[in-house]
Amino acid sequence: MKRVTKFLSLALALVLSVSVFTVNANAMSAAGQAHKRDLTTEEITTIYKAFNAKIYAKMYPDVVAELGEDEMKLFTHFVTFGIWEQRQPSEAFNIDAYASLNPDLAEKFGDDVVAYYMYYANHMAESGYTRAMPTLNYAIWHDTNVYSVYDFTAGQKGPNKGAVPVCTRNYHPGIVIRNADGKEIWPSVGIKPADE
Repeated sequence: MKRVTKFLSLALALVLSVSVFTVNANAMSAAGQAHKRDLTTEEITTIYKAFNAKIYAKMYPDVVAELGEDEMKLFTHFVTFGIWEQRQPSEAFNIDAYASLNPDLAEKFGDDVVAYYMYYANHMAESGYTRAMPTLNYAIWHDTNVYSVYDFTAGQKGPNKGAVPVCTRNYHPGIVIRNADGKEIWPSVGIKPADE
């Protein structure tokens, strides 16, 4: 009964809060704007499985500055804007890394952002066992170039011709690489930046 109540509360909060707040649409990339669509109730409740409000708040202080730290407001922001802007719903899932590390899914889903979330949320147990961990750190440690999910096309192997990686072993903005002892190193194989 608690789950049903929480689900109904989530759906009601989502409907109400979408109509209450606005975020500058100009902040969204052209690719995000082009892919944005309304989500079904099933998609919203499934995507919620991958969302962590505390982590989302920590990663995106710009959203917290506008909306505060209320879980439902943050989730509403995520499904209304963040998902299309390729913001992460938690530390455990990065859509660009997920698509880049799983070429079978990239070939199947292409640039369908929602399809990746639906698959991941319904198959979380696969991460780390039969599928790569969907994080940028995992991609860096496994020497995998990460492309924007918007650089993939369904039915095509690999990213679109001319696509530029958003993260590589030697270029990973905002990512701190640590060794097994937790000591910060740069980058993953001892290469130091030119200014050091």
